[in-house]
Amino acid sequence: MGRERFLLLPLLILLAVAAPAPGPAAAATAYTADAGVILELAKSLTNPPPSWTGTDVCGGATFQGITCDGGRVTGINLAKQHLSGTLPPSLSDLTALQWLQLQGNALEGDLPSLARMGSLETLALDGNAFTALPPDFLEGLPSLQSLSMDDLPLKSWSIPDAVVGCTALLNFSASNASVSGPFPAVLANLTSLRMLRLSYNYLTGGLPVVLEGLDSLESLQLNNQNSDDKLSGRIDVVAKLPSLKTLWLHSNKFTGPIPDFSPDSQLVDFNVRDNSLTGVVPPSLIGIASLQNVKLSNNHFQGPKPKFAANNIDIDSGNGFCLKDPGPCNPLVTILLEVASGFGYPLELAKWAGNDPCRSGPWPGLTCIKMDVTQINLARKNLSGLISPAFANLTRLQRLDLSYNQLTGAIPDALTTLANLNYLDLSNNRLTGQVPEFKQRNIKLMTAGNRFGESDGDNGGGDGSNGGSSPSTPTGSRNSKSNAGMIIGILLAVILLVVCVVLFLHHRRKKNVDKFTPVSTKSPSGESEMMKIQVVGTNGNSNGSDSAIPTELYSYVSADSTNIADIFESHGMQLPMSVVLKATNNFDEDYTLGRGGFGVVFKGTLNGKLVAVKRCDSGTMGTKGLQEFMAEIDVLRKVRHRHLVALLGYCTHGNERLLVYEYMSGGTLREHLCDLQKSGYTPLSWTQRMTIALDVARGIEYLHGLAQETFIHRDLKPSNILLDQDLRAKVSDFGLVKLAKDTDKSMMTRVAGTFGYLAPEYATTGKVTTKVDVYAYGVILMEMITGRKVLDDSLPEDETHLVTIFRRNMLDKEKFRKFVDPTLELSAESWNSLLEVADLARHCTAREPYQRPDMCHCVNRLSSLVDQWKPTNIDDDDDDEGGTSETGLHQQLERWRRDDFTISDSDSFSTYSLSRKYH
Repeated sequence: MGRERFLLLPLLILLAVAAPAPGPAAAATAYTADAGVILELAKSLTNPPPSWTGTDVCGGATFQGITCDGGRVTGINLAKQHLSGTLPPSLSDLTALQWLQLQGNALEGDLPSLARMGSLETLALDGNAFTALPPDFLEGLPSLQSLSMDDLPLKSWSIPDAVVGCTALLNFSASNASVSGPFPAVLANLTSLRMLRLSYNYLTGGLPVVLEGLDSLESLQLNNQNSDDKLSGRIDVVAKLPSLKTLWLHSNKFTGPIPDFSPDSQLVDFNVRDNSLTGVVPPSLIGIASLQNVKLSNNHFQGPKPKFAANNIDIDSGNGFCLKDPGPCNPLVTILLEVASGFGYPLELAKWAGNDPCRSGPWPGLTCIKMDVTQINLARKNLSGLISPAFANLTRLQRLDLSYNQLTGAIPDALTTLANLNYLDLSNNRLTGQVPEFKQRNIKLMTAGNRFGESDGDNGGGDGSNGGSSPSTPTGSRNSKSNAGMIIGILLAVILLVVCVVLFLHHRRKKNVDKFTPVSTKSPSGESEMMKIQVVGTNGNSNGSDSAIPTELYSYVSADSTNIADIFESHGMQLPMSVVLKATNNFDEDYTLGRGGFGVVFKGTLNGKLVAVKRCDSGTMGTKGLQEFMAEIDVLRKVRHRHLVALLGYCTHGNERLLVYEYMSGGTLREHLCDLQKSGYTPLSWTQRMTIALDVARGIEYLHGLAQETFIHRDLKPSNILLDQDLRAKVSDFGLVKLAKDTDKSMMTRVAGTFGYLAPEYATTGKVTTKVDVYAYGVILMEMITGRKVLDDSLPEDETHLVTIFRRNMLDKEKFRKFVDPTLELSAESWNSLLEVADLARHCTAREPYQRPDMCHCVNRLSSLVDQWKPTNIDDDDDDEGGTSETGLHQQLERWRRDDFTISDSDSFSTYSLSRKYH
């Protein structure tokens, strides 16, 4: 037996030496499996990369974009290869894959499951056409570090709880990706997260407190939510993120004050504009040394204007700082804002703005005698927070009513020091503690409906003066009588309400019958210039359709017809015909500014204020013109922005249709770019062009996402961009504006607009989105760079279309330099700036809408390039929204009398160019 074993041993050794090694075989099997997935991917693409030939996926350089290691596919980089088609389900079999980069293509369909790709570190899906995500999206991806999925037309979805398994995630960007629902608090579990971008989605509600656990978060971008309610509530949690450098919360509905930041804050970029934030800008924010960009405009900030050391600041517009320049406020303002601070600076007190609480009409809720506040009535204002001891500094205060709010805490003892206080109503709040002893004589004190002495529940309803019920009255008897009385009171109230409604409806019906009787165009003899101005309410038809003008909500009667400037502040007025006739001297031919497709534009003067009156005759303008007239009113009564031309009033009388606009003396952008010889203007400098471009971008950005609703202009072009004397721009002509509901960002509509500025998809299919305006804006940028018209038949056939030749010339630097407007004098810095804008114009005019940026991107990109430009001659620095940025009214009138004006652009009646004639 031992001898047989000895003989077998050499044989076994020989077989072992001859047998193949297991490693290569296993590797070959793995290689074949991964190669099969890539070949299947090639078949699912309608236009795979040209280099993908053969079957040797990992054996050479033929399969460009594929990276292998040991026969396994570890990386796929097909970014911006113009690919289309779908992704195969077998993609998840690439279990060794570490990065998958597919951004900038046109891939469509459902994204396949990636659940088994445990090695995946980078996933980039941006800018494709995927429509749905798998149910197991983000499951089993523990190695994922970077996830970007911006600009995807997905069905509405919420970030799944499975994201907590992505413990290594550093960067998460899902902007414009249809993320909906409340802000995903589950993200607070990603403690390694450094960048979070969820802009342009449909998120609602507030920022959860648990976000304060994201100690490593450096960039938080939640701007421009498309949902009706947007993100809202307070932003206190952002001050608890110690590593935060970039904060973009603009274009939402956040309220309350800016929180106090740590002295060690690393903030660089702070953008909260276009919200409803209130209160005083905290010194802790102003003092952050690292701040470079600060944008606070279009909120309701109060108190002293902050002075930042940052380079790029946008804080003036839409706020209520007490002074135009940094400096201390009126002491009374400081006291009242301390009072508002106790309530948390509620939106209800946002009108406590400016520096004169008692002058020119006191602040809401205040009554003044001379310059002292004697009464404050803030009952039923939905206030919360505490009663501030600062009330004690209002030494002349006689009456204070804070009833029927949700105030908490104790009544401050400081109120007992107000010697003149004789009426104090704090009833029906949630106040606790004890009612202090008031020493004022004859004070009427009401404190019922609070929680004083909560341990004594049976006395909780006392009013603070009676001390509760009489001990001789049995509790049960008292309750039964109270209930019976309550029932009788409710029945009487219901009966009275029904009677009031019937009377109101009868009065309303009679009023509406009389409402549309003809209005005399001439004032009766002896009439003392009596005017009745009908205010258009904001609760009319808001669907953006061509509907009738909303019914009269309010009538204002004045014996002084010249006192009209204050009435204009209400925005969107219906004026009687007699007022318009007087303003235009009965439509005197000498008052003509120009003529257009639907009528004439006249100059006018109302209370010394120069206006432009557009006169349309509905009998000749046709249905289209009538629709545009109604559309323009419907839009302009809803929007108000310093870079949109303000509608001051309108008039309908018989066949007359009249619109009254603010006056713009600088002409149109077209006259300053392409019609210099005709208009006589001097060429615009590059700085002026950049400022105008940013003004226009901000106006359109407001229409797209910052107004009450989303609007699409559809006819953006240089002749619809008006300039004031300081060459600041405002967008005009809203007759073609379409309302885009948040639930329907893409609409099919009749094609309207101007050739050359029409986006390709709009011109061919009628499909209109906000990207239609972005395309037109890109064309305008090209015109500003080149000084050429978008369509010029005087040039050779291959150069008539500006967009085509512009994009072609950008490929050659020398050709492009010669292509730039020769009137521009460019420094090296200006040339670099021009190249940046040219690149932006190129992206804005991309053929596919999803490849174009949004207007918010344009604003952000341009604002970083534009220097703080100041007008060379400032006569009036008042630049409030909706107001004119011209010289004083008397100077305007005198200049207007000296000069003659005419319209030079007749291609669109809605555009009135107020350029001077040169004889």
